[in-house]
Amino acid sequence: MDALNKAYAPYTGAEPYLYLCFSEASGKRAAVLLRRLAERGVRVWYCTQVGTDRVVRESMHERMLNAALTVVYLDDNFRSDPIAKSRLLACQRSGQKIVCLNTDGGDGGLSIGLHADAVEVRLSRGASAADAERALLHADGFSQALIGEPAQTGGRLFHRLTGILIGVTVALLAAGALWFFLHRVPPAPPPVEQDTVTFVDETIREAVRGALGGGPIDADRLGDVTVLRLPGDAIPADLSDLTLLPSLNTIELSQTAASGVSAHPELYAYTIELYGGASE
Repeated sequence: MDALNKAYAPYTGAEPYLYLCFSEASGKRAAVLLRRLAERGVRVWYCTQVGTDRVVRESMHERMLNAALTVVYLDDNFRSDPIAKSRLLACQRSGQKIVCLNTDGGDGGLSIGLHADAVEVRLSRGASAADAERALLHADGFSQALIGEPAQTGGRLFHRLTGILIGVTVALLAAGALWFFLHRVPPAPPPVEQDTVTFVDETIREAVRGALGGGPIDADRLGDVTVLRLPGDAIPADLSDLTLLPSLNTIELSQTAASGVSAHPELYAYTIELYGGASE
């Protein structure tokens, strides 16, 4: 969860904030909702680990109970996670307002011990982070007081820096074109478009390019990838690039590669489909 903390650090200020309560096993899915809320300016605090230091645990407990609103990210992982459920019940005992986002249409809040008067928003299985965000913003208990300045998340900063880079590039190209014109030199050929997103693993990068139908890969196109087909008979050792794909829900693996899924628990957050069987 270190990557999650670096990308969307929990809010530590004194303004009203919400506590997003989710199972650590669902961290990647919750991260997509966190990104959308952060870019909107919603102040969000969360915790992902059980600290061993007493002072740290007490600080986390105090921060949790001081939230203006507790939002439950309910899914199958949460229903079977005793730590996440105990945190939720502690908030409930303190009298906090609670909104339960039932993200998969499964058993509702009563199954995890929520009071019957808690606000529950049921989303259909496969609902997007955008659907969850809209539902939360319109839920009874959510207040505009929770919204401040939009956070400078990696995505927003990337777009801003990209805009600056493009502006500088255009200015340099214009100056170069003028110089060549004055010296009667033929214009230089247009630059070849390059990827603007860096991938750690080459296999995943090319699989994303294939899912997008070819061409350069940029951040704006990553949200279009919902299904990713990984080639070969082995799963890439480093799957951290999957967090760059906010809408990804299905991963296709060969029959041989699928035998390695148990060694990659990060894949449990996705639907796994196999190819290469007798029907193909």
